[in-house]
Amino acid sequence: MHLKLPASFSAGLVVAWLSLPALAGTFSSDTPTALHRGVWEKTFSVDTVPGNPFFDVDFAVIFTLPNGAEVKAEGFFKGGKTWAVRAYCAEVGTWKWRSVSNHAGLDGHSGSFEVKPSNLPGKLRKHPADPRQFAYDNGEWFLHIGDTAYRYVAASEPLWQQYIDEAAQVGFTKIRTWFSSGRHDISALFARDRQGLNLEYWDEIERRLLYALEKYPHIQFQLIPYGEDWPELRRYVEGDRAAQLVARYAQARFSAFPNVYWCISNDGDISPVPGRRNVDPATINQIGRDMRRREPWGTLLTNHQRRFQGYSFVDAEWSDIITLQDRDQVAGAIVLQYRRLGSDPVVLDEDRYGNYISPAHDRYYFRRLMWANLLSGGHATYGGLNTYEPFEGAKGIRGIHGYLTAVQDGRLDDGAADFKHIRRFFEEAKLTLVGLEPNDPMGGNDGHAVKVIAGEKTIIAYLQNPDSRIPETANVSETPATCRLHLPPGEWRIRWYDPRTGQWHTNPSGSQISGGFTRDFKAPFPGDAVLLLTLR
Repeated sequence: MHLKLPASFSAGLVVAWLSLPALAGTFSSDTPTALHRGVWEKTFSVDTVPGNPFFDVDFAVIFTLPNGAEVKAEGFFKGGKTWAVRAYCAEVGTWKWRSVSNHAGLDGHSGSFEVKPSNLPGKLRKHPADPRQFAYDNGEWFLHIGDTAYRYVAASEPLWQQYIDEAAQVGFTKIRTWFSSGRHDISALFARDRQGLNLEYWDEIERRLLYALEKYPHIQFQLIPYGEDWPELRRYVEGDRAAQLVARYAQARFSAFPNVYWCISNDGDISPVPGRRNVDPATINQIGRDMRRREPWGTLLTNHQRRFQGYSFVDAEWSDIITLQDRDQVAGAIVLQYRRLGSDPVVLDEDRYGNYISPAHDRYYFRRLMWANLLSGGHATYGGLNTYEPFEGAKGIRGIHGYLTAVQDGRLDDGAADFKHIRRFFEEAKLTLVGLEPNDPMGGNDGHAVKVIAGEKTIIAYLQNPDSRIPETANVSETPATCRLHLPPGEWRIRWYDPRTGQWHTNPSGSQISGGFTRDFKAPFPGDAVLLLTLR
C-alpha cells in the first residue's frame, strides 16, 4: 500500500512556517514515541553478517497504521552489524510493526510505538483540490520558490550549513540537489569494488538532510540520486546490481523523510539513439516503475532532461511532476503548454542562472520569472552560483555558498532579493493559487506584458512593464504600469502590490470598480506591479 492523503486535507499557507522554529525531535530513533509527520527509525543488531549485507540480506518491516492499513518498507544496512528501517509518521495513534527477513537475526521481531500530534508540515503532495498545485501533508498550500544547490550533500562541500541557513532567510522552499561528487559520475556512492556502498558518504548525505529537516522542515529537497551519470543509468537496465542498488537503498534510507522527493536524473538527452549524454526513455521508465513499485510513503517522483527538450514522461504512471528546463520563460509559455498536456504540477526547474547564461538585470529578470510562472499555474526555480562545480574557496563562485554572503561579497547579483515579497503577497492577501486558472486573454493575451490568473472571486494580474521585448536584456521600466482587463460582472475591489518593496497601495481613482466591461488600470507607482481584484 502507498500512503494516501488524509480526508481532512485543507488549504492553508506555507508562509507561517518561515517564522516558526522547527519542533525538536522531527527524527526519532528507537523511541517509544514519535511526532506526527516526522520520522521514526528502528535499528536492529545481529551477531553475524553472512555474505554481502547489501545484496544477500532481504529485510523489510510491515507497519500497521492506526487506521488498520499496512505499509511494507524495506530496511537498509547501516554498517557494522546494524540494519534499520524508517517510517513516515502519517497518522496519530498506535503503530505496530513486524519484521520479515531471510536473516534469522532480523526476522520475526515486532513491537509498537505511539505517534503524537505535532505542528510539522509533513511531506510534499499534489494538492487534493488542484492537482497542479502542491501542498504539505498538514493541508498547507506549498508556495514553490525553488533554488539550485546541486552539491549540497557532496561531502567535499564545506559551506553547506551556511548555504541552507541563508536559503531559509531568503525564502526558498525547494532545493535541487544531486548525490554526485563528480560532475558526471556518482562513483562516490559506491565502495571501491562496487560490491557495496560507501556508507561514510551516505552518512554525510543524511547528516545534511537531517540538519535541514530539524531546523527548516518547510524546505523540500528534490533529491537526484543518479545526477548526470548517464553511463550509470545505462548500467541499471543492463542489470548491474550496484547501479540498481542506488535507487533502492536511497528509497529505503530517505523516502520516510518528510523533506524529500525524488528526481531520477538530471539534464540527460532523452533519446533511444546512442550518444554520450543520451538516455533511452525506456531506461527512465524502468527506473521510474521500479521506484514507484517500492515507494512506501507516497514520495513524489519525477525526472529532469536537457534544455529545450520538454518532458518525455507526461503520461507515465510513475511520474508525479512535469519537470522542465528552458530559457527566457518570462511569459510562462512552456508552463502553459504542458498544463494543456497533463494534469500534474508543472515546474520550470531551470532557466537562466545568476552566473551561467546570466540576464543583464538579475533582480528584475528572476522576480519576473517567478511571478510569471506562478500566474501561469506553474512553479519556477532560481539558480545563482555554479553549484555543479566543486568548491574552490570561500570567495569563489563554484560549489555551495550562502546566497546572502555571495551577494554581500559581490560574487553574485541579488536575483532573489524580492522572493520574500511573493510570500508576503499571498500571506497578507490570505490567498492561495488553488483552483485559479491562467487567463492571459483577459489581459490582452500578451504574457510578456501582463500575466493573469483568475477564479470566480479573485483575479491576480502581474504587469511586467519591461523596457524591452528581449527577456535577456530587459529591465523594468520606471514608469507606472498599465493594463486593460475585461472584467466579469460584479463589483470588484482593487488593490495594488509593489513586488519590489512588498508594499500595498490603494487605487487612486477608487477602491471599487464594476465588472462586465473592459477596464483600464494604471499602477500608482513606477515599475512592475501586481493588481489584485476580489469580488465583493
